[in-house]
Amino acid sequence: MRMDRTGQGYRSTSYRAALSHLGQVEPLCDTGGFVLSREIPGTQQRDFMGPYPVLSCDDWGGLADALAALDGEHVSLTCVTDPFCPLSRADLEAMFDKVVPLHEHYIIDLEMPGPISKHHRKKLRKASPVWIEHRAPRPTDLEVWTALYQGLADKHGIDALRRFDAHSFAHQLAVPGAEIVLAWEGQTLLGADLYYFDGGVAYAHLSAYAARGYELSVSYQMMAYAIEAFAGQMQFIDMGGAPMTANAGGVGHFKRGWTDQTRTAHLCGKILNAAAFDKLCHGLPTGYFPPYRAGEFDRK
Repeated sequence: MRMDRTGQGYRSTSYRAALSHLGQVEPLCDTGGFVLSREIPGTQQRDFMGPYPVLSCDDWGGLADALAALDGEHVSLTCVTDPFCPLSRADLEAMFDKVVPLHEHYIIDLEMPGPISKHHRKKLRKASPVWIEHRAPRPTDLEVWTALYQGLADKHGIDALRRFDAHSFAHQLAVPGAEIVLAWEGQTLLGADLYYFDGGVAYAHLSAYAARGYELSVSYQMMAYAIEAFAGQMQFIDMGGAPMTANAGGVGHFKRGWTDQTRTAHLCGKILNAAAFDKLCHGLPTGYFPPYRAGEFDRK
């Protein structure tokens, strides 16, 4: 199960540093993955959280041993698996105490891209002309990217897990395999999409747009550009997840318009200290894992 992509994307040293504000980084033995050790508010105990947005490993075959090696001083572990994880749900259920589908990630096969929806084709036909480029991020991108993303966070009430500061973004832009797609109207930046190229997959990591970019619906042109530009370099684009509901809203509508292929990202929970877990969860609803963290990342 080992793939030749060590130290790329979500497993890289740069990405670990980007999430250090969320907790203390702890490696998962020799899998190439990592978790974050955090204090449990109101207690003197700690638990583990997987990295945002997904746990990625070089060697998924070593995950069971890595989980068994986690110390019982931490109460629990919660993570979301990479949709390209080669382990089946049954494999995961053998390692974790809770395994549930969390999001369907929309996947574009760049070797055989599916038909674009009628709505999206109409958007592209009526689009105003813009200039789009893609390249590796530069240090000079940091200030503009941070300002764009802050506007997005304010507009949509982004939760605490995804409210990154300039320090975190400096590391995210330095991740090996990072590529940024930029759209311009003259000298005005309309939007930016940050991808991580890793193991044949272009992971759509984060996007941010200026007010004028929203006005022009520039995200449609940027995605169409990425599909054409990344073909021959990557096999897939992982557009990321959308809520698993009958109507996933604007995000789901946008992603479904490019592809009918999906892969499931599973939320996985493991109890590491049963006595402490039971004490913290006593009397709490059990729908969220761990129950004592329920509501932690609600939108503000």
